[in-house]
Amino acid sequence: MTMKFTRLWLPLAWLLSATLQAAPNFWNNTDATPTPLEAPPVQAVEEPVEYKTATPTPVTAPAVEIPTATPTPQPGLKPLNPTQAALFSVFVPGSGHIYAGDPLKGIAFASVFGVALWQTIENLQTIPDGQGGLQSKNETAGNLFGLAALAAYGFGIQDAYNTAQNYNKRNYLSLNIEISPRPNAALAFLF
Repeated sequence: MTMKFTRLWLPLAWLLSATLQAAPNFWNNTDATPTPLEAPPVQAVEEPVEYKTATPTPVTAPAVEIPTATPTPQPGLKPLNPTQAALFSVFVPGSGHIYAGDPLKGIAFASVFGVALWQTIENLQTIPDGQGGLQSKNETAGNLFGLAALAAYGFGIQDAYNTAQNYNKRNYLSLNIEISPRPNAALAFLF
């Protein structure tokens, strides 16, 4: 049994020693790994001339409809004068909105102005102070309601003007051209 083992052992030992000795030389040898071959040159294929020339193909183009440059107003509508709407609101608060086509907003502005004016008059009303003089009921509240009435009055005038302008723009009844003398100028003219 020892003999068989020795016979097997010697060739394995020789193979192992040869492999270990060959390994360092394998990696240092320049001929050990083959270099890849260069790619073969690609031949350019010319396209036939028939592919490059266009063939006439009859095409029927659909008729092109040119839209109008600007939308047209609905028939029967007339432009509103924004200045006239503002003047209506100067004399009767809320009436400029009714003229401009927004009666709910006109009633709201008239109501706010009316209640604020009523509370201003009510709180600034003079009453006897008990010492023979007069004093207002509540001067601070009267002043605050007065400011609210003044704000509703002024804002109502401006909003009536804007409402009339928006009515004209919404119904394509006005032409607004803004001309500015130079880019980013703060002044612009509205015709």
